[in-house]
Amino acid sequence: MLVRLALAVALVSSLPLFTTAAVPDTARALRAIDSIRLYEKERVVVTGTRNDIRLSDSPIRVEVIGNERIRTTAMVNVGDLLKEQTGLLMTGAIRNGIQMNGLGADYTMILIDGQPVVGRVAGILDLSRISVGNIERVEVVKGPMSSMYGSEALAGVVNIITKRPDQGWSGRVSAQSTSLGPTDLQSEVGWANADVETSVFVNVKQASPFSLKSDTLTIPYAGFHDGTVHAKLLWKAGNGWRLRSTLRAFGSETEGTFIESVFGQIAQNKGSVTQWDLSGTLGADWTHGRARLQTTAYATTFQERYVFDTDQGGRGRIDDQERRNTRLFTQYDLLFGEKNRMTLGGEFLYDDIGGTRYFDSISPNSRPFYRTGVAFAQWEGIPTSWISYVLSARIDANNVYGEALSPRFALLYKPDDHWRIGGSIGTGFKAPDFRQLFVAFSNRLAGAGYDLIGARRLGVDLEAERSISYDLRFQYDDGRRVLSNDVAIVYNAEFRLFRNDISNLIENVFAGTIDGRTIYSYRNISAAMTQGLEATLRAALVYDQTGVFSFDVGFQYLDARDLSIMDAIERGEAGTIDDALTADEYGGLWLRSQRSGSIRLQFDTPERDWSAALRVQLVGRYGDESLDKNGFVISNPPRRALDRPDEYVAGYAVVNLALTRSFTWTSVGSVTIGAGINNLLDVVRPTLIPGLVGRQAFLQSSIRF
Repeated sequence: MLVRLALAVALVSSLPLFTTAAVPDTARALRAIDSIRLYEKERVVVTGTRNDIRLSDSPIRVEVIGNERIRTTAMVNVGDLLKEQTGLLMTGAIRNGIQMNGLGADYTMILIDGQPVVGRVAGILDLSRISVGNIERVEVVKGPMSSMYGSEALAGVVNIITKRPDQGWSGRVSAQSTSLGPTDLQSEVGWANADVETSVFVNVKQASPFSLKSDTLTIPYAGFHDGTVHAKLLWKAGNGWRLRSTLRAFGSETEGTFIESVFGQIAQNKGSVTQWDLSGTLGADWTHGRARLQTTAYATTFQERYVFDTDQGGRGRIDDQERRNTRLFTQYDLLFGEKNRMTLGGEFLYDDIGGTRYFDSISPNSRPFYRTGVAFAQWEGIPTSWISYVLSARIDANNVYGEALSPRFALLYKPDDHWRIGGSIGTGFKAPDFRQLFVAFSNRLAGAGYDLIGARRLGVDLEAERSISYDLRFQYDDGRRVLSNDVAIVYNAEFRLFRNDISNLIENVFAGTIDGRTIYSYRNISAAMTQGLEATLRAALVYDQTGVFSFDVGFQYLDARDLSIMDAIERGEAGTIDDALTADEYGGLWLRSQRSGSIRLQFDTPERDWSAALRVQLVGRYGDESLDKNGFVISNPPRRALDRPDEYVAGYAVVNLALTRSFTWTSVGSVTIGAGINNLLDVVRPTLIPGLVGRQAFLQSSIRF
């Protein structure tokens, strides 16, 4: 049954699977492969251009993480899913954000079905809030996407696309239990016919408290419970009209004793953290001939409450935050022939924040807010079968940081059916966030002791950060070699080069001391550069009667530097009193691994009733500012630099193993059960990497009907 080659291609590309009858000859198998290749060429993505476009024609590079990645693992949230992708590293001492292209978590925009997720704390949007249970696929675009998505998309965009229901009734229930982790329960039900689609997804997690030993310290982890409800409705009303609505609610409570690590200070708190996240959309699409008009109204609110065991500088033990966001969006698309499309659109965004850290003693009822008007335009063209391009630009006019124009151009060259050569150049911007402008917070927990004051409160105006980015990729798809009637190999590979030059970088700076406490604030103080390369190879070896062995390996090399420190080194003005800093000693930006990668080995039986997966995340050593040993190397403004071997966190490898068994239960539906071990090597770094809690065993089961 060499036609199982189709299975191999599907595994390599995370595509939906085709099944066919057994055939005895190689020619039939190759025809099956060609049918899968045709399907892959027709695969559609939306994030790169905000329009449906075949992946094979998209000039903007889009990585697709399919639902197949989730099915055979113990992943329960988006953070787990993304950290195994090449070039995506988890970051954050308190919350799990994503580092992309060498830029921090606050530079990446996170979308759910095209709508932005709000609720960043300390610049990080906690990806553990987002369940993977109802995800159809995740589309990742690396590089500035401000030309279509505005601020927060300076590093790139992650678009989480949820499932649509099958025709008729369908549903799923699942459960998973993980040691030193949560118990996760999920259920979803959907119904669809020719005119209506509706679905509801419910997820509940609960974790018990525990503690870990680290040298002489005992690190407590608080217990938590959270829940998510996500409902969707689509009505095809006729005459070209489609009406749609979504509602998503998330709630979480963490209670007990836990630690926080901020500015290199490890503080312990006995209290609680409560979060609420509620969002909804109403939209209408109208299609007439070659024209389409989309309109969407979106609103969301995020609330968080900390209860501390210590009075926080006269503000009591309760710290509240509320973030509200409203967005009105319209987009008009017009096709010119079969190969060109013009897009025009606009947005109005209102965004505000309130709470203890943003209280104004002069105007108690006022809240810091952003009001932004947006206009954007895009032209997509496919002048020949081997060339496609896209040119886009967007202007944002904001009441606080002014206007920002962001253009981008991308080009794809396809010399044959296998090779893809693409490149892009674009600009991005990131507006100062509310924290950088208006925060007023005093941390008085034992082990800490600092104040954080926004720049506006100190009379300093911040400018938006700007970047220019270059991207070049070489991609080989659909490679195949039949070794015999029983054995074959399919493969693809990609090599990517990137560079980002960032100006007006906003950084946390030392602003003085008050009553023995350190004061921090924010300034536009430097420029930075990140550049590097990514290499990815995917292959599958097919044994006709045995199964499919698939292999994915990815590697990233990253060079990330603070250019103001580099300039000071060239002038001979960087270093301590006793020792000048040299270019060879400077290790680049903090919290950036120069080398990282991932490996995935998977085996599937021909009928896909058994599956085994071994996944390895490789993280090279990186500098942590909390380990700095020799203080400031630049005095104005005071700056620390990575320049000693003992300022690095040692590299590590996280190895995950999973085994799944699937079968059909006639009276119920399809059943999948699984077991495995995460962090097989028992890597534990609770003070530096709180997410690594050691070896975790899991059991899972799922019933689909």
